[in-house]
This record gives sequence, C-alpha cells and structure tokens, in this order.
Amino acid sequence: MGMIKRREFLIGSGAALASRRAWGQRPDAAKLDRIGVMSLCFDAILKSASRPADPKRTVDIMAFADMLAERYGIHRVEVQQTDFDSTEPGYFQEFRRRVERAKSKVNQINLEFANLNISATDPVIRLETIELTRSWIDHAVELDCPRVMVAQGTLAPAVRQTAIAALKAMNAYAKTKNVSVTMEPRWRADATNNAPWDVFVDVLKASGTYANPDCGNFPDNESRAAALPIMYKMTAGSSHVKHFPDRFSTAEAIRISKEAGYKGIFTIEERGANGPDPYAAVQTVVDVLLANI
Repeated sequence: MGMIKRREFLIGSGAALASRRAWGQRPDAAKLDRIGVMSLCFDAILKSASRPADPKRTVDIMAFADMLAERYGIHRVEVQQTDFDSTEPGYFQEFRRRVERAKSKVNQINLEFANLNISATDPVIRLETIELTRSWIDHAVELDCPRVMVAQGTLAPAVRQTAIAALKAMNAYAKTKNVSVTMEPRWRADATNNAPWDVFVDVLKASGTYANPDCGNFPDNESRAAALPIMYKMTAGSSHVKHFPDRFSTAEAIRISKEAGYKGIFTIEERGANGPDPYAAVQTVVDVLLANI
C-alpha cells in the first residue's frame, strides 16, 4: 500500500472509530486490552509533588488510571519512576488501590536514573545502578507490576561486557520476584554513541533480559524493518509505540508484530507531537492501534 493510500486508510479508520464512539458503540474490548498509555504522554499537564504548582497541571498521578479508563477505556498504565511522589510502602499501597479501583493494572515501570546506567565505566556507579534497580523491582512487586524497563546507556564496546554482567545481576534478582527486566532500542539523531540494533539484540541474548520494542526508535526504515521482527519475538509481553507519519508507518510496524506472532501490549509513548493537546494526540494513536492490531 502506498504512503498516500495508507494515510488515507488510517485517517478514514480514525474517523470511523470516532463516529462509532459518537453513536455510543464501544471499540473492541479485546483490542483495548492490548493498549497501554505512558504517564510521559501527559508530562505537560501531570500534577505531582515533584512538579511546580501550575493551573495547567490538571492530571494527578494518583488519578492517572481513572483518567485513562474513563476517557479512553484503557486499563494498562505505564509509569515513569520519576512520576511517583514517594517510594514509601503506604504510597504504593494507595497507588495500587487506585489502579485496581479503575479495574486497571500497572504494565511496566520505566526507570531513568540520569547518569546511572549499566554502561558506566566506573564500577561503583554500575553497582549503584544495580542496587537502585533492585529497589525498583521490589516496588514493582508492591504495585503488582510484571516489568521494569532499564536504560542501557551507550553499550559501547569498551563497557559492553561489564554492562552485560550488570544486566545479569539485575535479571537474576528480578527472577526471584517474578519480574521481567526489559530494554528498548534507543537511537537519537543528536548522539554519536548510538549502539546498532544488532548489538542491542546481542546484549539481550547474553544477559537473558527482554526486548521492549519501540517502532519509533530507529534511524531509518531499513533498520526498523530488519530489527522489529527479531525484537517482537524477544519480549516479555510489552512494547512501545509512537506515531510519526512523516517518518514511518505505525501500521506497518504493527503488521510486522503480527507476522512475528506478538500478542502483547502496545503502550503509547506520545509527547503531543501531533498537536498541543495531549488528549487528542494520544487519541490519534489509540485510533491507529484499534484500526490495525
């Protein structure tokens, strides 16, 4: 299908879904059950103790699951670790209660420890990264969350073996808690230390950890088409999805996932790139997913 025809199809599918919602017809529940949303999508309007007071911040992190369930009918919640206001047991008990009250589930916690990552050259920093990750694996258990996603850093040749060793240590602990450790491919146009996707796959295999495919995290369509069929077979049941129609086809990425036999969750990672309204931006991706999964 050509790019213009594909876009017309997706636009038409989204319009049809909007029309069905307007007439009171709910989307397919089984498809909705395979869709999650990251708290990062609402970063501009998310309200928490760690953020400055701002009247534009109208979504309390404690009410995040409620909002997704009411607005989109989505019950898979994915949270950045920095969006939690506390790590006290009572806080996580209340967060879990609110999620369960919305008939929802925490799908994954995404860990971002600034300069702390497995590719650090300093062994003390790597050890600190391992210990901090273990703490968040414990928090995942408190939240009945099956996955944590770690940031891998550069995976440069000089640090690759020690990075694998750090991942193995994290993974060994996670297994005792029935939690999966995942990583996503990462590529930035402004970075000079991007690890090739095949190196990323090799590190996953060597460490026994899992892929969290992200269709938007590739430099070009060629690497995306080569990597996704492999990564979708290496998951723990979760992936990220972005929608940048001028760069790549989200529908094509979903088609690849189907051919790979992927049956897991597609969690939306959308920072309002399709407009200033994060609600509308997320709805755009929801519609694309419902039309294609």
